Amino acid sequence: MVSSPRAPVRTPEERAAAAARLEPAHVAALLDMSADAIMTVSPDERITSWNRGAREMFGWTAEEVLGRNFTFLLPEEERVAGELDWIHRTTIARGAIRDHETRRRRKDGTILDVSLTRTAVRSADGELIGFTAILRDISYRRRLERQLLTAERLATAGQVSAGVAHEIGAPLTAIAMTVEHMFRQRCSVCAGAEQMRVLQSQTDRIARLARQLVDLAKPASLTPGPVAVGEVITMAANLLHSQLAQRGARVVLDVAPDLPKVRGDAAQLQQVLLNLLFNAQRVVPEGAGEIRIAARRHDSDAIEIVVSDNGGGIAPEDLPHLFRPFFSRSGGAGLGLALAAQIVQSHGGTIEVDSPPNRGAVFTITLPVRPSDG
Repeated sequence: MVSSPRAPVRTPEERAAAAARLEPAHVAALLDMSADAIMTVSPDERITSWNRGAREMFGWTAEEVLGRNFTFLLPEEERVAGELDWIHRTTIARGAIRDHETRRRRKDGTILDVSLTRTAVRSADGELIGFTAILRDISYRRRLERQLLTAERLATAGQVSAGVAHEIGAPLTAIAMTVEHMFRQRCSVCAGAEQMRVLQSQTDRIARLARQLVDLAKPASLTPGPVAVGEVITMAANLLHSQLAQRGARVVLDVAPDLPKVRGDAAQLQQVLLNLLFNAQRVVPEGAGEIRIAARRHDSDAIEIVVSDNGGGIAPEDLPHLFRPFFSRSGGAGLGLALAAQIVQSHGGTIEVDSPPNRGAVFTITLPVRPSDG
C-alpha cells in the first residue's frame, strides 16, 4: 500500500506567519462581498477603492470611479449646499461621522436615500492617510416612514374633518330644504329661476364635500370578497366613457388575461380608479387625450395596476404632497387622492406616483394576492 505524503508539521510560529499572510486577503474579500457600499477616499477626496456593494448600489464599476473626486456622487442640492466640505471638516475634527442620513446619485441619475458612516484614517504618527466610507441603502425604510407620516396626517385630518362636517351638516340641510322649497313653489318659472338653480348646485356641492370629509374620518368598512381586478377596471372605464368621449379622449386598457383575484371591496377599488380617471380627464389634451390602464402580475403574491396619461405631468415639488388631504393645484377640494390612498392602504396595498419629464403622470397601485383569494 502506498501511503499519501503527510503535510509538513508546522510550528506555532509558522502557523501564525501563514495566518498573517492570509489575513489581508480574507479582509479584502469580506469587504468586497459586503452588501453595503464600502470605499476608501484619499485626503483630497479622491476615491481609492470601490467594493462590489458600491458597484451594485450606484451602477459604476471600480474602473469608472477610481481617482475621481467623491463629489460626483452628490445630487445637485447637496453639492450646492456644500455637504462634502462639511463632511470633510467634521470627519477630521471628530474622527468619524456615524449614520448621517443623506442622498446620493446613481449612474442612471436616480437619487438614493443612504446612511453614511465615515471615518478618518491616520498613520501611527497622526498623519491623515484618508477616509473610509460605508453607505447603506435606506430607501425602503424612508418610504415606509413617509407612508406612516401620511397615515398619521390622514388620521388627524379625518378627526378634524368629522367635526367640521358635523357642524355644517344641520344648517346645510336647512338651507338645502329651503332652496328646494322656494324653487318648487315660487321660483321655478320666475326671473330668479337660474339663480336658484345655482344655489341648488352649490348646496349639493357643499353636501358632497361634507360627505367626503366624513368618509375621510370614518371610511366605509370593507366588504371583503374575491375581486376580479380586470372587471373593476373595465367597469370604471365604462362609467367615464361618455365624459371622456366629449373631450375627445380615450381609455386604453391593457389587462393581463390570467390575473388572480384579490381579496377586497370591488366598489371601493372602483372608486380609487374613478378618482384617478377624473384627475387624468382634467389634464389630458382636449381632442388628443389618452389614459392607459395596465394590470399585470407584479410578482407571485401581488398585482400591479398602472394608470398613466399624456397630460402635462406633475411638478416635482408637488409629488411628495399629492396624497395629503386638501392639497390641490386644480381648485378642487384635494380629497380624492387622499381617499384613494386610504382605500388602497386598507386593502394592504400601496399607491405611488411618478411624473417623468414630458410623459404625463403615472400612478402605480400594488395589491396583495393571497393563496385563499382564488
